[in-house]
Amino acid sequence: MERDEGASMKNLTFKPLVAGVLWLSLVYAPYGFAKKSAQEGLDKIKANIENSKLNVQDYKKNLGIVEKNISEVAKARGQVEDQKKQVAAQMKENQAAMKKIEQNEKELVQLSAEEKNKLTQDDKKIKELEDMIAKIKENQATRTKNIADYQTQLTQVQEEKKVWTVRTDAIKDQEKQVNEKLKTVSTQENDWKNKKRGYEGEISRWNKEIDKQQKVYDNYKNLAEVKD
Repeated sequence: MERDEGASMKNLTFKPLVAGVLWLSLVYAPYGFAKKSAQEGLDKIKANIENSKLNVQDYKKNLGIVEKNISEVAKARGQVEDQKKQVAAQMKENQAAMKKIEQNEKELVQLSAEEKNKLTQDDKKIKELEDMIAKIKENQATRTKNIADYQTQLTQVQEEKKVWTVRTDAIKDQEKQVNEKLKTVSTQENDWKNKKRGYEGEISRWNKEIDKQQKVYDNYKNLAEVKD
């Protein structure tokens, strides 16, 4: 990003009050003195016009720098906003995955509890029904295996949940950084826009000064030509 250098103001060496005095001098002074004063006045006005033009050039140069910086800031803002959208999409995806895992965890815990309860009931059935011992033992083996499988899956799900929890914290940190970047870029953008308005005002003011000085110059030039 380029830095703007304040336009160096060129001092005007001729003012309207001096112009009035010069006009009275031209009316009441001898012809030779009036002619010399008129020429000096014209030279001063011409110098004022040149200084005003130089001021306009300086402010136009700085205006170009400001407009370029505003464009760069706007581009940076777009990039940060894209990052914010990506973070939001990742957060949404992460929340959906966490919800699914938590539901799966709940189901596995419930299934495991149900199997343990059934195992207890099967123990009672063994004592009550000796003729069904073989079938019940078979059921026991199956349910024991199911419990082990569910417990393994539960352990895996809990480990996976830890990973997603860590990722959630990382995404939150990233979201915070992106928000800070967006805030900084917005502040810079407003600053450069304010500078742009200032330079545009200065250019307008000095253009008006050029027009005013040009009119004074033309009036005195015409008066000098009449005296000649």
